[in-house]
Amino acid sequence: MQPYRRAPLFAYRLLAHDRTRALASIGGVAFALLLMMMQVGFRNSLLDSGVQLIDRLDADVIVISKEKYPFLRVKSMPRERIYQALAVEGAESVAPLWTALARWTNPYTRTLHPIRVLGFDPRRRTFDIESVNRMSAELEKPGAALLDRLSRDSYGSVGTGPAVVNRKQVEVVGTFPLGTDFEVEGTLMVSETTFFELVGWGRSLVEAALIQTAAGQDPREVAAAIQAALPADIVALSKSDLLARDRTYWETSTPVSLILLVGVTLGFLAGVVISYQILYTEVLDHMAEFATLKAMGYGDRFIQAVVVAEALFLSVVGFIPAIVAGTGIVAILGAISGLPAALSWADTLNILILSVSMCSLASFFALRRVRVLDPAELF
Repeated sequence: MQPYRRAPLFAYRLLAHDRTRALASIGGVAFALLLMMMQVGFRNSLLDSGVQLIDRLDADVIVISKEKYPFLRVKSMPRERIYQALAVEGAESVAPLWTALARWTNPYTRTLHPIRVLGFDPRRRTFDIESVNRMSAELEKPGAALLDRLSRDSYGSVGTGPAVVNRKQVEVVGTFPLGTDFEVEGTLMVSETTFFELVGWGRSLVEAALIQTAAGQDPREVAAAIQAALPADIVALSKSDLLARDRTYWETSTPVSLILLVGVTLGFLAGVVISYQILYTEVLDHMAEFATLKAMGYGDRFIQAVVVAEALFLSVVGFIPAIVAGTGIVAILGAISGLPAALSWADTLNILILSVSMCSLASFFALRRVRVLDPAELF
């Protein structure tokens, strides 16, 4: 066992002997990992942006039309479903929500851009957004609106002041943070009255009923009771279940998610090829050293352990600059696009596992040359 303990030290000395080559090798591994991180970051943007509105709703149970799938799809249900849901045991309060797509007029270029309009009762707590709750009373004024300050620049100056939506005048009285998604580049919040004036809907329809459950009630049990009591044209889900449902939709039912997964796979394969080239070259350039070790009595397993140790060293050291650069680039792209872009601790751990797997697989292929090594090659 004692000789095997020397394998990591021997591997380190082989790599560190030529520092320029070592840095180039680490850079090659880091580049492959960076490609994978970018794909993971983009995929997170897709998944998180698709559910960020649900996540910011202040509700325990959400009742929607069964055809409203995903939640961002505009599909209404009869307004009486609100009162029917409130009558179910365990439901303590309800807040209605309306959503629609409208056209925002850029005040500088006069071009039209799609914007999501959310209508709600300012007297009821509807969103888990501190700035919205603080300024909701302002929305009781006719034509008043709140604008997502993370909206894209295509809307013009994102701030307070007059604006035109669906060719009708509104007054932006404040801003709030939400973020864009893959459907629209901005969000506007208005009162119920202003919403109907902007989109022209009838008041007999509603997009969602946001239920607060009574103290001690299990949201899933209340959701099941509402589902059983109301007509079959609705779906009642706890907030966590609705988040999971929609996240699954964006993860499995959209081509963008599949394309990004393919991108991660291609990045992994590219990393295997890069790592193999590095390790194979490393083996070829140190054939004399390995042959000497075999002549001294070290077996194939020790030499194989040295190559594997080199692979693990590259995977860990290459991971460090990759995660630093990847986190920074993803954050910058998120700030530019307005999408929620970030790498979680789970993503970081997964990338590290992919790094180790990538280099280990490459070492397996590179070891083929070591297995046929003959001490006579020393001479």
